[in-house]
Amino acid sequence: MQLVEAKRWWSLGLALLLALALAQRSDVRLELKAFRVLVVEEQGRRVERLEAALEAKPGELLEYQLSALNTSNSPLRQVALVIPIPPGTAYQQGSAQPLRLGQALVAPEFSFDGGRTYGQPPLKRKVRVVEGGKEVEKEVEVKPEEYTHVRWILPQMEAKQTVLLRLRVVVR
Repeated sequence: MQLVEAKRWWSLGLALLLALALAQRSDVRLELKAFRVLVVEEQGRRVERLEAALEAKPGELLEYQLSALNTSNSPLRQVALVIPIPPGTAYQQGSAQPLRLGQALVAPEFSFDGGRTYGQPPLKRKVRVVEGGKEVEKEVEVKPEEYTHVRWILPQMEAKQTVLLRLRVVVR
């Protein structure tokens, strides 16, 4: 893939992320940021640094951070926060971490079908294959790089509370 194509896919992906993230709830203010993950040597140790991602090349690791603020004066219940995986990128397994809210731990859910269904890994899908001359239906595991969306459903979001969600993708 040429650099121009990678930039185009990344730009389209970011636009998609913003459009879908901002369409959630009017009483939740969302801010999505994209960062390039850099590994640098610092005093003989390898450390990660984040820098604003204005463009991306194939093979680069990006981190998306979604900040959500409950702007209302009341708690909100069952708040679904979704980060779509941009086209031209692949989800990095294990990068979407559970969110601790008080005593509750909210695990991320994943989708491979454009956000129609969600579940916990390992995700499975049915495919039709030909075996011994007959068409049969088999269940296969979906690879993390095939995920299209990641979602956290917060049981309650307190008034004026802010949460920060993160995930990483590799640019294809």
